[in-house]
Amino acid sequence: MSAISRIGWRNLWRHKRRTLITASAMAFGLGFCLGTVALIDGVYVDLFDLIVGDNLGHAQLHHPEYPKKRGMWETIEDADGVIAELEALPEVERATPRLFGYGLLGFADDSRGTQIIGVDPAREAAMTKLDTKLADGRYLADGAAHEALLGVKLADKLDVTVGDEVVMVTQAADGSTGNDLYTVVGIVETGQVAIDRAGMYLHLADAQELLVLPGQVHEITMVAPDAEGIDAMMAAVTTPAEGRGLLARHWREINPQMAQMMDLSDASSGIMMFFIFGVAALGILNTMLMSVFERTKELGVIRALGLRPFGLFKLVMWETAALTAVACAIGLPLGLGHAARECHCEQCCKQPHNNLIPLLRLRP
Repeated sequence: MSAISRIGWRNLWRHKRRTLITASAMAFGLGFCLGTVALIDGVYVDLFDLIVGDNLGHAQLHHPEYPKKRGMWETIEDADGVIAELEALPEVERATPRLFGYGLLGFADDSRGTQIIGVDPAREAAMTKLDTKLADGRYLADGAAHEALLGVKLADKLDVTVGDEVVMVTQAADGSTGNDLYTVVGIVETGQVAIDRAGMYLHLADAQELLVLPGQVHEITMVAPDAEGIDAMMAAVTTPAEGRGLLARHWREINPQMAQMMDLSDASSGIMMFFIFGVAALGILNTMLMSVFERTKELGVIRALGLRPFGLFKLVMWETAALTAVACAIGLPLGLGHAARECHCEQCCKQPHNNLIPLLRLRP
């Protein structure tokens, strides 16, 4: 350790109370900043997982007119062939088809307007983990068996329990009235208000039979291996999609409000950090100014003994760096302790996790 660093370290602790107060304030600011940024990032990670990962996917394929009108007849034909072509691309981790419709769901003396969502059970479970969101009962069978999953609030409104048989009446694509009976095998709580209140999942083949849309789907949802690979996936799927006359859309195009929220999160975190660290910097400046003014004569003697102006500058800067290091030594463990907190709350995240990258989950 050089003479300047030794002198600077001793000077720092000549006023222990002032040094500790300043370091503690800086440490608290740093810990608070890290914990808050972790919480904000965790909220948006949860939103991304819920809205994008568990619903929209990273990208979607549609009939070109479907996003505008959402018409029943604007479908993707040869869905199995399209999915096989997509999954052959290394940029696509998995893809799943969906078919949508609307009808009147009845049970006993009550009925409710309901959205029909036809899914491939295995593919949907692999992509959105729908099979882990059961509040009661079991998941859909692999084959078409006239089974249904109801949103938890829809089931509550109709007073439906697992094992009950419900009737769905809807308008089929050929102009006829589609109607059939389905056995409720499970009740799901997806966290998506619209589905939990008025959603019914059917096996894709059952939904195609009900709506008279054999071999057709309205949407093919895709996910990339990771978030960094979304743009590469879009570039890879756009050409084959256009060759089939289909429209490929990035999740940011599908839900621009969510994209703006994610961008706003980065901006708000940056502004918050600027103010917190600005206050900390002013605290350091105040402490060092007081220290220099109190030691005017002492510093003059040091200069008289031969210390050059740059050496005096190095002494003050070393004291500043040492004070900052002490504050970081206290504040970083506090902040990282919050960022690495492990959550086992079954109501909010279903699965435990522990990440130093801020991924905190909101607790109810």
